[in-house]
Amino acid sequence: MITHLSARGQLALNVQLRDASSFENFHMLRNREAVSNVVIAVERSADSATHAGGQWKFEQIFLAGERGCGKTHLLEAAARLAQDLGLAPAYVPLRTKAALVPGFLEGLESAALVCLDDLDSVVGDAQWEQSLLRLYEGLRSRAGTLLVAASSAPAQLGLGLPDLATRLGAGLVYQLHPLNDDEKLEALRLRARNRGLDMGEEVARYVLSRYPRNTHALFSLLDRIDLVSLETQRRLTIPFIRSLLAAGTP
Repeated sequence: MITHLSARGQLALNVQLRDASSFENFHMLRNREAVSNVVIAVERSADSATHAGGQWKFEQIFLAGERGCGKTHLLEAAARLAQDLGLAPAYVPLRTKAALVPGFLEGLESAALVCLDDLDSVVGDAQWEQSLLRLYEGLRSRAGTLLVAASSAPAQLGLGLPDLATRLGAGLVYQLHPLNDDEKLEALRLRARNRGLDMGEEVARYVLSRYPRNTHALFSLLDRIDLVSLETQRRLTIPFIRSLLAAGTP
């Protein structure tokens, strides 16, 4: 659970991270450099926070890519790692902005790590962009760490505030590569293994050939497979998977 207290002492954020969002569950491949630098940034922020008088330095990483390439997974994994290292990170899913107000971000600059997901959701909203710029400047002055995810790099997002686009593009910017079919096969089997499931290559290929191939759909199906196989004590075979798909699962 990610929580953060605002400057007013109010509970500003309470987001349940998905259990599967960890670096161990992320199939890095062509995104290895981006993942490695995210991990290093989180570890450095924890090191700075636990060593009084140490060398503090503001760090930022911007992750760009299409839906399903793993942006949310990486930001949630970063927040989880920060928690494990003793920090109180802030993970903000901006796609939920309808339930928030721009002033919601006030006070978050005191967090050692702030993860802003789905920046696209607030592009063009002057109030949100001003609030994000203030958050950025606050984090920079306090030497915090900022991770941001969006569909495109800052210069291509169409931000109405040029200063915000410039600042977000000043750090490391990575274009995440989506998985091809062979990589999805490996990722699906890796995710299954980490759940304690034995998914053979033939079974994984059967799933890929008969189910939507975007990773969100595949991993949601795996959640259901895990639940049903646990309830029924059935092995992961093609007949078992076929019965789930025929029943419209999930």
